[in-house]
Amino acid sequence: MSSYLKLARIGNVILAFLSVEVAGILCGLDIARNWHIFAAALAASLITAGGNAINDLFDIDIDRINRPKRPLVSGKLSKRQATIFYIVTTLIGLIISAAVNIWTLLIALAAGGLVFAYSFKFKRMIFLSNFVVALVTGLAFLYGGAAVGDIRDVYPAALFAFLANLIREIIKDAEDVRGDGEIGVRTIATRYGTRTSAWLSIALTIILLFAAWGAFQLGILPIQFLTVCGLTIFPIGVYITYLLITRSSFSEASFGYKLMMIFGLVALIVGKV
Repeated sequence: MSSYLKLARIGNVILAFLSVEVAGILCGLDIARNWHIFAAALAASLITAGGNAINDLFDIDIDRINRPKRPLVSGKLSKRQATIFYIVTTLIGLIISAAVNIWTLLIALAAGGLVFAYSFKFKRMIFLSNFVVALVTGLAFLYGGAAVGDIRDVYPAALFAFLANLIREIIKDAEDVRGDGEIGVRTIATRYGTRTSAWLSIALTIILLFAAWGAFQLGILPIQFLTVCGLTIFPIGVYITYLLITRSSFSEASFGYKLMMIFGLVALIVGKV
């Protein structure tokens, strides 16, 4: 069981579930009593798990260098087991999405298709790979809004998630530069160097932090949102910037961005309440 949890990347699965639940909260729902949003969150989790499995299937050669402890590389799971896991989780996720409404099904199909295309082809295309993964992350909030028939209140969250994950993907590519370079994967880090990746990530981080401030100034998000950002996201962003300038730990910077995404969810919830 632990190998399947690692294959699914349980942290990402939980984050997908919470993103859809937060979308429900932003739409003003009592999520404890709304089966649509719970079903949508479950479906998003399953599709995320399947997407991570198919990504590992296509990335075996890369993971032998960058992540030798992954289940497929270490031999704890076979390709056949991973393929069955991908098919089953994705199909169940799509069936649940269809049970919610037609819009959730369409978004789920789009997200699933993008994840497969990313694993099969886009991962080896400079910057497009980062954009696709970030887009799928942002779609989780639109998916949650579609589950309850209202996506107007989830646009800020979708944009925040898109930009935060775009930066994290660029940082992760810098972390994986050795394996990507040996296999021939074209990323910003392998093509232009980790220094370029670091400074691009810093520039985008500054834009993200100013966007959070701007959302408050424009009245899009309330003072409660900004307060949580000031206590969590802003200090983490400053620390990540330091790590990127010194290039001391891309791995730590990547983890920092995962924390920023979690605290971003908290800030959005507090801002709604």
